[in-house]
Amino acid sequence: MKLAYLAPLTLQTIQTAKRLGYDGLEVSGGWMENHLLGDLEQNLPFLRDALVEHGLGVTALTLYCNPMAMSVKEAVGHFERAAHLARALGAEVISTFTGRENSLTVEENLPLFVERFGPIAQMAEDHGVRIAFEPWPGHVTGYGPYHWANLATTPALWERLFAAVPNAALGLEYDASHLIWQGIDPLQAIREFASRIYHVHAKDIVFDKARLKRVGVHGEGWWRFVIPGLGVIHWPELLDTLREAGYRGHIAVEHEDQQYMGDRWNEGLLIALKTLRPLVEAFPS
Repeated sequence: MKLAYLAPLTLQTIQTAKRLGYDGLEVSGGWMENHLLGDLEQNLPFLRDALVEHGLGVTALTLYCNPMAMSVKEAVGHFERAAHLARALGAEVISTFTGRENSLTVEENLPLFVERFGPIAQMAEDHGVRIAFEPWPGHVTGYGPYHWANLATTPALWERLFAAVPNAALGLEYDASHLIWQGIDPLQAIREFASRIYHVHAKDIVFDKARLKRVGVHGEGWWRFVIPGLGVIHWPELLDTLREAGYRGHIAVEHEDQQYMGDRWNEGLLIALKTLRPLVEAFPS
């Protein structure tokens, strides 16, 4: 198992990962339609050489976009482009969202999902990569209008999606932090969907219970993401559950802790490394 962190693939991030003691990177392919695929394609030989020189790997390539906003042809082409890049970087996983059309119900979104991810899954299988859905719901707390970004947000919906497109090229980028604030048991989710977990995000979360009592679950400011080890997740138990369930993939820190931004960014990554490294070493090599 490689211990990585999520970042754009640059010479600086490669050097930082090596200096801090990480095994590699989960490569950011950009956010929504502001993707970085062109930059990666243009600089691919140089970046691959730098990875080899520093002895690092790529655990996954992210493609955080909204396929529902694209035509079927455009969506399949977008993912095929990412598949070529992932394989060129030595990765077998593309982390993503399903996308979602907010004016439609879940039931009405499912045919759109099938239209796009049926052929995307077949393409992924043909190219030897797997698609891993992260369970981020979108901007669905706070006082503004809800904006869902994803259908793959709960075990109940995972079950429906995998039934709608049963190709095993589709799976999960497991992230307990997105499950816990929704009231979902993160360990039961591992046990139930172990065979579909293709990549893991390490991100922690803390709650302000006093504020929750005033604003409710739909309000804002009652939870926030923190560095692994600084929140409520019991990482030894979580990684033990993954190991016992047979997980043999990789894990990447997703650093979204606002207390460790800017000049403190690497400090946060070091805290995550200290928390996770002993646990990762318990996995079979």
